[in-house]
Parts: sequence; C-alpha cells; structure tokens
Amino acid sequence: MGLFSGVLLASDFDGTLSAGKAGIPERVRRAVSEFTSEGGFFTVSTGRTYLGFHAYDPELINAPVMLANGGMIYDYTKKEIVALEGIDREAIPSLRAIKEKFPTVSIEMYAFKETFCLNVHDKAHRHFTSQDIPYQSIDDPAEARGPWAKIMLGGEPEEIAEVQKFISANCPELGYVPTTGGYLEVLKPGMHKGSLLRILAAKLGVRDEDTYAAGDGYNDVDMLRIASAAFVPSNGDEFAKACATYVVCSNEEGAIADAIEILRKIYTEKRG
Repeated sequence: MGLFSGVLLASDFDGTLSAGKAGIPERVRRAVSEFTSEGGFFTVSTGRTYLGFHAYDPELINAPVMLANGGMIYDYTKKEIVALEGIDREAIPSLRAIKEKFPTVSIEMYAFKETFCLNVHDKAHRHFTSQDIPYQSIDDPAEARGPWAKIMLGGEPEEIAEVQKFISANCPELGYVPTTGGYLEVLKPGMHKGSLLRILAAKLGVRDEDTYAAGDGYNDVDMLRIASAAFVPSNGDEFAKACATYVVCSNEEGAIADAIEILRKIYTEKRG
C-alpha cells in the first residue's frame, strides 16, 4: 500500500496544470509520477470537451478525465464514457427561444463525438478552430444529435449578460456557468465540476476526505468547495482564491508540484 493509496487529486488544465504554450512543467511531471507510483489517482477536470481536449497523457493521468465543466467523465484507457450528465431534447424549445430573441448569439452544442452550431459567426468559428474541433452548421437545434455534454452561447459580453437573465427567468431545464470572453456555458442544472468530482470519487472508491482539487478560475469554484482541501495557483482569480485551502506557486512555476508536496506532508503525518 503506497502513501497515496485511495487519494484522488483532480486538477484544472488551462491555468493550473498547464503552463500554456510551455506545456506541463517537468517539475510537475516528476511530482505527478511520484504521486501515482505511490498509489494516488491523478486526473484533469476541464471545460474542454472530448473533441477539444488533446492533452491526454497516460503517463500523467491514471484516472478517468472530467470534461465539459461538469458534463461528462471519459475513461481514455478503456475508451468508454463513465458518466454523461448532459442536456437532451428537453432543451430544444428553450434553445429555439434563445435563437429567436438573440439572433446574433451563437449556440454551440457539444455531443460526444459531434459538434453543432446555430448562428455561426467569426467568433464561434475561431472558437472551434482554435481547439481543432470539427463542427456542423445547423438552422434548428432539433437537427443536432444529442445528448450534449454542454452548450456554449457566444456573443458580445453585454448580450450574453442578457441571455443569462433570460435563461434564469424562462429556462428551468438549463443551468449555466458564466465564463470569460463573452461566453455562457450551459449545463444540466446542478451539474458542475464539483458534482462530477463526487461522481468520479465514488466510482473510484475514494472517500470524501481523500478527495482534493486544484483550479484557478470561477468555473473551478464548485470543485474547490467540495474538496477536502483546495489548491489554487498564485495567479488564480479572486473567486478561486476565496475557496483556497492553500495558495501555491503559479502554474508556470509548477502549482501541482507544490500541491503534491503538501499532500505528502499531510499523508506522511496521517499514515507515517
């Protein structure tokens, strides 16, 4: 039995595990390798979808990956969906209403291996191509095969703020997470990174007190709150830092390596 047996550490990818164009720091790779070799489960929790997440590395990640900000868990080793907590046909009337009321807002619908978009504009097109995601342009949401791990609505920031108000008042079957850059992430109500972390921990047989999370942004808040301890990079935003048990070094300096050093101290004391 290794020091980290039965311990789960879930990390946000962009801004936490990754140092951007520089990739994952070597210091982090060494620390994660030690963590998993001593029995720990390490995974990623990301807003990226299955088609948009290209960073799976079996030498780094040894547990199913949480995708779409709380919409889906996928086991890359077994090549199977562990959980799909998505939005299905019940959302079609609301999506039609959004399309009618906000005709310049793009509606991006992310199924498992297919992506669809209503009102494709330059911003939506760049959003897909920046992540190498193929997509199909459609005229009505009923044309999109589901279920959808998440839906993203894109437009000008003030426009998206109005969409958010409209959903809150008229669309009880839709939940959402505000994000940056004039986007609104639409999810199944009650689903977010935190709820997905609980599902994954239960499937792995990990206790709540042995479940940890790291993240840098607003969309990580629910995950950070439910974790036994939360690690936030020093360059994380104010929302994430408000939930931090530990503020560690920046993602460029190797935030996850700092987190694992802290976990080593915790479990050496607990189990040493």
